[in-house]
Amino acid sequence: MQRSPLLHSLAILRKIIGLTQQEMGDLVNRAARTIQSIELNKLPLTEELALRIAEATGVDEAWLFAGDPTKPPQKGVTLVNAGKGDGEYTKADYEFYRALVETKLWDKNAFEATLKKAKAEGKQAEVVELIETKMDLMERQTWFVENADKQLITELQLILIQTSLNDNMRLARWRIRRFLDDLAKEFSIEIPKLKTPVGINDFANFPQAFRQSEEATTGGQAPVTNPEPQLPPG
Repeated sequence: MQRSPLLHSLAILRKIIGLTQQEMGDLVNRAARTIQSIELNKLPLTEELALRIAEATGVDEAWLFAGDPTKPPQKGVTLVNAGKGDGEYTKADYEFYRALVETKLWDKNAFEATLKKAKAEGKQAEVVELIETKMDLMERQTWFVENADKQLITELQLILIQTSLNDNMRLARWRIRRFLDDLAKEFSIEIPKLKTPVGINDFANFPQAFRQSEEATTGGQAPVTNPEPQLPPG
């Protein structure tokens, strides 16, 4: 495999954190040859892959996507919010970020095992600090996601309202539906096709809203659904 001459920011990042092309590919579910082609400027780095790499390493996706190897890597928003400050990204930032990502708080057994191992290694204080940092970040992330969702819903409403009575009415809705179907397929999400409309507020308890919608059209015989969402891995 051809050695990367560090022509791309991805090559710079990989060198700093000490991963091979194969290891970087495994980290983001891509082939090593794909990583190599991007680093050799034979294949463009997509926004989707830049985000995936940023989520896996903690580096700033904007720096990565710019693809300029003359500029040093920058810390991503998670590292900044974790108190690591802004500025240049280092291998120590990568190691801290991976420890943060791999610390599972919703799995009681994994949580207790992490503390037990840390105590045996004399690193209990460090791990407790890491856990507290992650809990704080999760609260911040919840706030961010909720506000981002509100903005997305508002923007979607504006598109629907402003196209409801013009020539783009059907085209806009067809494109939105196609996009939603593609997105659901990409992330393996099943979107039930409701027979009666569901209001935006109903999505706070979507399974119940779905059952009520079905009951309204089937005389109370609602299909069996799984109301418990599955947590993503990691």
